[in-house]
Amino acid sequence: MARLYVRPGIDPDEPDVPVVVLLVDPEGAPGERAVVRLGDYCHEVNGWACLLQTDGWAEHACDGGQLVVDVAVYPVGLRAVGVDPADFPGRSAVDPEAVVVLRAQTAVAPGPSGRLPEGTVVFIAGPDVPLDELLATYDDWPMVLAPPPEA
Repeated sequence: MARLYVRPGIDPDEPDVPVVVLLVDPEGAPGERAVVRLGDYCHEVNGWACLLQTDGWAEHACDGGQLVVDVAVYPVGLRAVGVDPADFPGRSAVDPEAVVVLRAQTAVAPGPSGRLPEGTVVFIAGPDVPLDELLATYDDWPMVLAPPPEA
């Protein structure tokens, strides 16, 4: 199962700013495997593997102290990495043409501003790897999912 966190210290340029962090298992559920494969569809931007917002994004919603993150991707992006969009019946709340491949949630307390970060950083790790250990040893580029495009 995908794991979701809100943690500061992820972005070295802004170490005090909290970031939404999603851990996906390369051997996990179909949605996790789809997100891992999207890494091949990313573009390098300043040491981060970024999925272009025109291809997919992460939608954040808070509901009763829970942060819910949906990873939404257009079918063309999924097909480009060998994933069948028909395997995912959920649709984006922002654009129903986009397919929701993964949903994760975690308890979250609002920060001083009451706002959550907009993007989501994705790391690939098995289910037994603790986040702190992963962050200390991760030597690949994490994937960055932008917030949804403006409607």
